[in-house]
Amino acid sequence: MSIFPERNPKLAWREIDSEAVIISPEDSHVHELNETASLIWKHADGKHSVDEIAAMVGEAYDVPRDVAQADVRELIELLAAKGLLAEPRGNEVAAGA
Repeated sequence: MSIFPERNPKLAWREIDSEAVIISPEDSHVHELNETASLIWKHADGKHSVDEIAAMVGEAYDVPRDVAQADVRELIELLAAKGLLAEPRGNEVAAGA
């Protein structure tokens, strides 16, 4: 999957003890991400592809590549649905992604 997820630039965030805390100024909603989700969030910078992020997660947590890819895709979809990620960029969109 050659989609390069990117954080929503309208959001404020800070990392505290390896966990991201994201604040949406429009509705003052606070999102707290666990360590794994924070790793994904930090690398959702528009420069790393979903596959690259999945490889980082797989290496960091010693999980098989296919498991890491599925988990990363699922979380990216969730973050996008909550408005935490900007519209995905890339040449290819996988079916169901």
